[in-house]
Amino acid sequence: MGALDLPVARWGNGLAVRISAQMARELNVSEGSVIQAEVVGPAQLRLASAKPFDTKAFLDRLDRLHERMPMTEPVVDSMRRDARY
Repeated sequence: MGALDLPVARWGNGLAVRISAQMARELNVSEGSVIQAEVVGPAQLRLASAKPFDTKAFLDRLDRLHERMPMTEPVVDSMRRDARY
């Protein structure tokens, strides 16, 4: 698909550009998808499909984070114990 002139519209406090259905198909994006935008030069913007969310990688990263966190006494238990005295 060749270059298209796309109007820029206000969206809340920002600006938005609407892409055509054909462009969306070529990018393999749909409503709710995330795309990456990068300024690549003066007055030049590059759009690309973002990598799909990798649930396994996210959970692995979360597990590594939890391994580094020490287990401590629950705050509510310490508050209850301190309130009895």
